[in-house]
Amino acid sequence: MQNKQISYLLIPLLACIWGSSFILMKRGMFAIDGQPVFTSAQVASIRIFLASVVFLPLLPKLLRNLQRKKDLLFFAIVGFGGNLIPAFLFTYAEQTLDSGIAGIMNSFTPIFTIIVGMLLFRTKINTQQIIGTIIGFAGITWLIFLSKPVHSGFELTPALAILFATLLYGLSLNTIKHKLANYTAIQVATGGFSMAFLPAFIGLFFYHTPRVFFNNPDALSSFGYISVLGLIGTAFAVIIFNLIIAQTTAVAASTVTYFIPIIAVAIGVWNGEHFIWQQLLSMLVIISGVLLVNIKRGKSNK
Repeated sequence: MQNKQISYLLIPLLACIWGSSFILMKRGMFAIDGQPVFTSAQVASIRIFLASVVFLPLLPKLLRNLQRKKDLLFFAIVGFGGNLIPAFLFTYAEQTLDSGIAGIMNSFTPIFTIIVGMLLFRTKINTQQIIGTIIGFAGITWLIFLSKPVHSGFELTPALAILFATLLYGLSLNTIKHKLANYTAIQVATGGFSMAFLPAFIGLFFYHTPRVFFNNPDALSSFGYISVLGLIGTAFAVIIFNLIIAQTTAVAASTVTYFIPIIAVAIGVWNGEHFIWQQLLSMLVIISGVLLVNIKRGKSNK
């Protein structure tokens, strides 16, 4: 019980880390003056490559302790579905979408976590969790509509890219909880990122990333933002996230994404973006949904 309580306390910390990730993606692609630096694919490749390098030295030990050969498939699902592909989808979307909108859209993850869990993993979801998720979803939807007149626009294709990313997150979450539960949080992160290492490394050269450092004076500054994104916002954050999944449930862990829009909007306000009182009310709706999902009532799902 003590470990579970600690895990719930880690959710706001993780939300702060991931809530700031969206502006870091933006700063990786564009300089302060709005001039392009790295492309979306280059940012994603650098991000995952840096995170993978952190865990790669731990791979030999993981392989020695591999419990089943088919677990490699599950690590691949986590690596590609939970890290590599979403990294490309989010940076692609943020070429045109505001970072705050991207943070809001990310909160569809709990919905897909429940859907994937029920359809593929036969997860038992109680009525309270369903109601809490619906309330949280309503708050997210409200935030999206409130953001439309404030920001530069809400385009369908980038939004669909983020929705697909959150679907992959839902698959990865359930895979970790139901197929890789016997591994530690660090082992899961090691397996996942090691699977993503080679594609990310190839991507660095396929997308001509080294050229940017020679041709763009803002490259080092943007690389600094991407480094924070890759090392803190990805590698370190994934360890925390996997720990939360191990100590709670996939659905409870996924609700961290309900807090992310709050952080994203707060960062927007800090940077001078417009804020209206309805946004505060919608955030309170989101928090109430999170509380319903996480408050224990009866037998929780595994």
